[in-house]
Amino acid sequence: MLVGLIERVVKATRIFACVAVVLLVAFLGWSLGQTAGKPSSKTKATDSSLAFEQLVVFVTHLESTGQTNTLRLFNDYSNAFLAQQHSADLGVTTWILLRLREGRTNEAIRVLESQLTSDAVGFAASYRNLPAPLREKLSLTSLGHARDYCSKYQVKSSDAEIARIEANAFELLDEK
Repeated sequence: MLVGLIERVVKATRIFACVAVVLLVAFLGWSLGQTAGKPSSKTKATDSSLAFEQLVVFVTHLESTGQTNTLRLFNDYSNAFLAQQHSADLGVTTWILLRLREGRTNEAIRVLESQLTSDAVGFAASYRNLPAPLREKLSLTSLGHARDYCSKYQVKSSDAEIARIEANAFELLDEK
């Protein structure tokens, strides 16, 4: 029962995990990069800098249009979101580490595999909602590795609807 609860928490929080990490890195990078100026629009973004570049454009727009209240609200939202995400990650990571230390590797593997499929679904959904020019800047390599793992170890949900959603995420690789 606890494993099922953890898996549901993982599925609910994993979709936002990448966003949280990107926002954290972006805010740190943005605050350090303010003296360096805006990034060149001709510079091609890497997977790790794409979200940061979009954040810089957004924050620069809010600042240049004098929307300081919106910027403050966005910062408050981002910090609250990151704190919640990190809290959930701490709980799940601690749970996994305890199971590994106790030798209960199958339970730990099941939770990590649940995270993997949730991350794949979240990535695919976000990717499909990006405008084409931004999609072109992102690599699907990690999604391919996840699909290969899930195929090799026959990882998929026992729930037919969730299994269909997971399969749909991996179909993104065939669309490219």
